[in-house]
Amino acid sequence: MVTNLIIFFLYLVAVIYFAGFALISSSTQIRIKEVYMYSGTLALIGCISEVAINSFCRTAFDSPLWIYQVTPVHNGDTSIFAFFQWSLYGYHLYFVQNKIQSLNLKHEAYIFAAVISVEALLLEIFVNISSKFFLNTFIFYYLPGDMGHLTTVYVFPVYLLGGAILIEIFKRFLQDPVFFGNLSFSIAFIFVFLS
Repeated sequence: MVTNLIIFFLYLVAVIYFAGFALISSSTQIRIKEVYMYSGTLALIGCISEVAINSFCRTAFDSPLWIYQVTPVHNGDTSIFAFFQWSLYGYHLYFVQNKIQSLNLKHEAYIFAAVISVEALLLEIFVNISSKFFLNTFIFYYLPGDMGHLTTVYVFPVYLLGGAILIEIFKRFLQDPVFFGNLSFSIAFIFVFLS
């Protein structure tokens, strides 16, 4: 299982890497410190938000929205693998946001939030279908079956709100990307691996 998980992760790295470069032009300068900050920020916010949202769902609806099947922690609300998965998504969001900014559109923040909320659902489907191939199981299993347990429309508003919040966080964190990248990765590591 560990070997398959490493191969699966490397597969996701390759897919996200090439998807990121497909979003930008060859003349775009990639700022490594900012990429690092985006990855750390998503590792932190993603893992903590998963536990918070699923805890809310258990309290309000007597059921979680999802359960992690691979390396679960915090009652299956998140996982050790999620730490790496969310980091990769942060890397990807760096390129998404740069692409949106390069288009000079009005209401950029709203567009970013809408794009990542739709894209997040599509990426969850992609990750779960891929994990079924590589690991013979879903990474996370959504209890609502509206989309084959790969994802659910119920998380769309959460991603929409999350996208709006991320815009503001990124603005502030870009003032010192290495500091906030280190801080985010450190807190996320403690939250996922040591609690």
